[in-house]
Amino acid sequence: MLKNTQLSFVKLRVPKSLWVLAIFSFFLGMQVQAQDEKTVSGTVTDAATGTPIPGANVIVRGTTSGTVTDFDGLYQIEVSDQDVLVFSYVGFRTQEVQVGAQTTIDVSLTEDFTQLDEVTITGIGYGTVERREVTSAVASVDSDEFNTGNINDPAQLLQGKVAGLSIARPGGDPNGGYNIRLRGLSTFGANAQPLVVIDGVLGGSLQSIDPNDIKSIEVLKDASAAAIYGTRGSSGVILVTTKRATGVDNARVEYNTYFAMESVAQFVENSTPQEFIEAGGQDQGYETNWLDLVTRTGVTNVHNLALSNSIKSGHYRASVNYRDVEGVAVGSGFDQFNARFNLVQRAINDKLTLTINGAITKRKASFIPYEAQRFAIIADPTAPIYIDGDPANGYWEPTTPEYHNPYAISQETTDDGIFSTLLGTIKADYKLTDNLSVAGFYSLQHESDQRSQYYSSKMRFSSAAGQGGRAEKEAEDRENELFELTANYEKYFGDVKFSLLGGYSWQEFTFTNFDAFNTNFITDDLLYNALELGLGSATGNDALVGLNSQKEESRLISYFGRAMLNWKDKFFMSASYRREGSSKFGENEKWGNFYAVSGGLDFAQLFDIPFSSLKLRAGYGVTGNLPEENYEYRVRLSRGSRSQFNNQWIQGVNFASNPNPDLKWEEKAETNIGLDFGMLNSRLYGSIDVYSRNSTDILSVLSVPQPPNFYDETLVNVGELESTGVEVTLNGALVQSRKVNYTTGITFSTFNTKLVRFNGETQRTFRGNLGPPGLNGIQPILLEEGRVIGDIVAPIFEGLAEDGSRIITDQNGDGTISQEDDAVVVGNGLPDFELSWNNSLTVGKFDLSATFRGAFGHSLVNINRAYYESPLASQNYNPVRTKYYLPELTQGESWNSYYVEKADFFKLDNVTVGYNIDLKSDVIKNFRVYASGQNLFVITGYTGVDPEVHYDWFGDPLAPGIDDRTSYFRSRTVSLGLNVTF
Repeated sequence: MLKNTQLSFVKLRVPKSLWVLAIFSFFLGMQVQAQDEKTVSGTVTDAATGTPIPGANVIVRGTTSGTVTDFDGLYQIEVSDQDVLVFSYVGFRTQEVQVGAQTTIDVSLTEDFTQLDEVTITGIGYGTVERREVTSAVASVDSDEFNTGNINDPAQLLQGKVAGLSIARPGGDPNGGYNIRLRGLSTFGANAQPLVVIDGVLGGSLQSIDPNDIKSIEVLKDASAAAIYGTRGSSGVILVTTKRATGVDNARVEYNTYFAMESVAQFVENSTPQEFIEAGGQDQGYETNWLDLVTRTGVTNVHNLALSNSIKSGHYRASVNYRDVEGVAVGSGFDQFNARFNLVQRAINDKLTLTINGAITKRKASFIPYEAQRFAIIADPTAPIYIDGDPANGYWEPTTPEYHNPYAISQETTDDGIFSTLLGTIKADYKLTDNLSVAGFYSLQHESDQRSQYYSSKMRFSSAAGQGGRAEKEAEDRENELFELTANYEKYFGDVKFSLLGGYSWQEFTFTNFDAFNTNFITDDLLYNALELGLGSATGNDALVGLNSQKEESRLISYFGRAMLNWKDKFFMSASYRREGSSKFGENEKWGNFYAVSGGLDFAQLFDIPFSSLKLRAGYGVTGNLPEENYEYRVRLSRGSRSQFNNQWIQGVNFASNPNPDLKWEEKAETNIGLDFGMLNSRLYGSIDVYSRNSTDILSVLSVPQPPNFYDETLVNVGELESTGVEVTLNGALVQSRKVNYTTGITFSTFNTKLVRFNGETQRTFRGNLGPPGLNGIQPILLEEGRVIGDIVAPIFEGLAEDGSRIITDQNGDGTISQEDDAVVVGNGLPDFELSWNNSLTVGKFDLSATFRGAFGHSLVNINRAYYESPLASQNYNPVRTKYYLPELTQGESWNSYYVEKADFFKLDNVTVGYNIDLKSDVIKNFRVYASGQNLFVITGYTGVDPEVHYDWFGDPLAPGIDDRTSYFRSRTVSLGLNVTF
């Protein structure tokens, strides 16, 4: 047993014997041949209609060997006389057949409405169970339910598919990440995104996997499901399972490709040259459409090739993916190559199973500052691109220093990144007895990011002109090493199925980075200044040259277990426990305990009621969260400013933190009550969940006196949040026939998060910032203990006076208007509820899928309007001119309730129409063409770039609802694609 004080230093290495065993088992398994095998073939049909069922599973019971039926319901499989074949398909009753002497086995499956709402096997973390045994809030999404079209990020696959899971990315930046929130906000001092587990790799990177390689995704929504992951389960868990080979002797080649075109769907409305002049702007004699200059129609090409095969003793799958993506902003986009390999090999009479996974991803990305789009909205439309219209004279720049030539930014900024991810895993499972198995798992994930930037001296942006050009270089490496041992026991005791899991986990994270910049380059035409930092001539002054580097490590050690029981598929119980230690905490609080208990009772199995399934679930669990910083419990030093002494530059050193031996985990306690239902003799099914949770000891930075402290801030456990919500999923397989199949589903969710305690000092404060110049320092988001998160506050706008000035309500009657004294709540940045509507229709060889999604009840702070929607803006800018424009207004920039807008929206997220062409070829098994559209329409009254929920403000989750001026434009995409299977 490790002592608490040793946690930061002890490092467990994987025994060499495990590697030897794995390699030996692999080659041994390649030699093991099944005996007395024969080929069995047949047809799987619908008992009611006699029509073939394509895609039905045919599995050898007790193994992972199997196949799927083709378009005509035909199958072929290698088996022995002693084998039992299991035939299954979603929505039909499973059927088992003893092979015996038969060589042809035809099976007719009957409909089973209890299965319509169930994925037969569901991941729950460290294992799988039948869907009926799940007692927690767990959602499963299979690959045939994923969103389709121009999908370049795995997060897009789930948008609108899971009640309570919010996935948003305001704007259409191809290099921008998605903000993923499960059941709202559970922390404001640690990671608010769910833990991602990819094929068993905790903390796996979604960038290491191509969307085409994902088979299914499970979402562990409540604490009773996520507690098995302990410290990182507070924000939920997303389990990703990649595709594997299926069938026996089923060699398969798949090729998928699509071509997409992306255009800007929404600009911020501004003034034409004539309107600019009429508002008082000075006519410089040109007509320049700056928005056209910095945007384009983005073109995307995607190719995916996968090869797979399966034999009795194992299977493999290999895939390569290439993506060439252009963003709608000139200069933005990426090229990405991804390769993945999976091998499963069985040996020793199928007692030993060895699984090896490998993946590599390399992305070359091009970035462009968002300011190019921001300034294109407000740039003088009568100004030239170049001084006097001649490129030889250099770029035109406005007289005001508050914005710069947007075209110059798009042309004279070089910002490239190379992002690489390498992942390797190996797992050995050994079945000691029919009831007991043990497993060892090892993974290593390495991520490397490089970013190179150069700002030319030909433009004024980023002070490059005054600095003679500016080059920056950043490099960062992250390593995630994981080793786990688990044991699983499962046995029936009469009518009770009992399952037991026990395990040990060791994980280490290593982080290194380096960044530097230099200025004053002799020319902008060097090979690539961002890689030639030494060519800059600036020295000594921190504002002109800089260098930083660091290396950090952290470690987690865990012991965990789970017990489950199932009595006659009527009553279910589950309990889990995880004890975890982290090197991120002080000596007094290194270890934490996380646990859960849940149960379910299926009334449809107990009573004669008109339900095929009516399972009541209840669960309670405690999960934790870690700080993002590694050494906040101890004293740290940081680089200070430089100063000159005796004609030499001397580097200063500052304190960066105070010691805190009592720094510990955040904890979230959550209660969830749910109901899963399926109507008898009906194709309607779904679930309802109600939850309540309380997050305590939330990490927060407090101001402290100096001295006696070394530093003026300390990270402590002081915050508290309370959340409640309701989630509803309702699905219907409304039409099921030989020619026509139609399924539809609705998800509905609410969440409400209240701040109980913030920092132990102030009960009321403000967050966010409208930004410079004139409105700088105005914070529009109220944060007060006892109130919900996200309240937007502003002085009330009553209208215009006769002289065109604004009439603002003086709340306290002191004769002056201020944000602190006169602002009242005028909206909230978080929605009251979110809704999605998913549809899938098949008519003969045609197929159609469509996903609609909306958020309702949230508001957005429209900073563009607050600054630029006034005729007086024409003195320096091109005025913004939305439907709220007031031509009689005689005042400039201002902050009041007029610039807070309701941002409810309902959009067509994805729609795809496909057609399967029967080529009557023995080589080509499937040939499908399709057309897709994304964001084809958005119904909203919001006048800004994108009405999507803005869950944070520059990373601050306590300041939602701010639509900053620096935003990427929302885009619309249409694509044509092809799926071919050989």
